[in-house]
Amino acid sequence: MNQSRRNILRGTVSGAVLSVALAAGLMRPRSAAASSMRNDLGNALRQLASTAPVMSDAISLKAPSIAVDGASFFLEFSSVLPDVDALMVFVEQNPQPLVAAFKIAPEVLPLIQMRIKISRTSRVLVAVRSAGKFYSNEKTVKVTVGGCGAGFN
Repeated sequence: MNQSRRNILRGTVSGAVLSVALAAGLMRPRSAAASSMRNDLGNALRQLASTAPVMSDAISLKAPSIAVDGASFFLEFSSVLPDVDALMVFVEQNPQPLVAAFKIAPEVLPLIQMRIKISRTSRVLVAVRSAGKFYSNEKTVKVTVGGCGAGFN
């Protein structure tokens, strides 16, 4: 018998057993951890809404000043503040201003690289919760269509 065929069959059988165990309710996904994380981020967003974050240079925000295409825009941000436990990204002119929210474990370096969508020229704001207080940094990004300047507002 071919060794690769054995490996495929071995993986298929274990996958089938796992599927049956999940369907029977013998194994349950960790939904409790995900819901507690959602609650923590919800609390952080409520706290942020009730306070004004302090502008800080301790938050590094790297983004191009002009985005040739707002459909895929690269963003990198990090923080050197102590005890960072939540990071949030907002784009002012988007239909949904909250782009992303992250709960950061104490052992994790608060550095995130991501691609986001920007509907038009807008301020991009990163908010960080450090030791229970909120700090932010922002940058205005001009969106152009094909580099022609059509998106300048």
